[in-house]
Amino acid sequence: MSPRSVIASLVAVGIMSVLFSSCTLMQLIDPPHGELRLTRLHMPEITGEDLPYDVSATFEADGRPVIKRACFRWLTERASLSSPPLHCYAAEVQGHHAIDSVCSRWVTEGQNAKSSPLFCSHLEQVEYGSPGRFVVQIQTRNVAAYYNWLECYAEYTTGGEIKQSNKIRTAVRVSN
Repeated sequence: MSPRSVIASLVAVGIMSVLFSSCTLMQLIDPPHGELRLTRLHMPEITGEDLPYDVSATFEADGRPVIKRACFRWLTERASLSSPPLHCYAAEVQGHHAIDSVCSRWVTEGQNAKSSPLFCSHLEQVEYGSPGRFVVQIQTRNVAAYYNWLECYAEYTTGGEIKQSNKIRTAVRVSN
């Protein structure tokens, strides 16, 4: 091995050491802020009108984001002759668009309503871990008998920015 290749190797190792230690130091000074992903939603399958229910959700988080509230809407899968363009459904299901986007308002207002208006609640309990869990108490008001899903997303802060998690659903049956 020539002295030139030894020096080049030492310089490369030195540069990599400096970069690694600076990245580690930066993470200690300013830890990376986590994302939150809901994985499961649970509530009693049969619900009645004007009753309180505890809804629990499990989540995975990178770091420890501060969960501010959980937002919900009741949904149905009934057929309708008129409907919004198919891309609306695909965009809301696959993307991180707010539940109250233009496409969802189309199905929550007027004669084509297939879901309830959005409602949000503050968390009763949060447990961080892998997976984490939070509990929210909701009051069932104006729940139509044809609703058969409850959809949820969480609002949380990370890095001083308010974000929304993915949306998840659980099957429900409204009793009269």
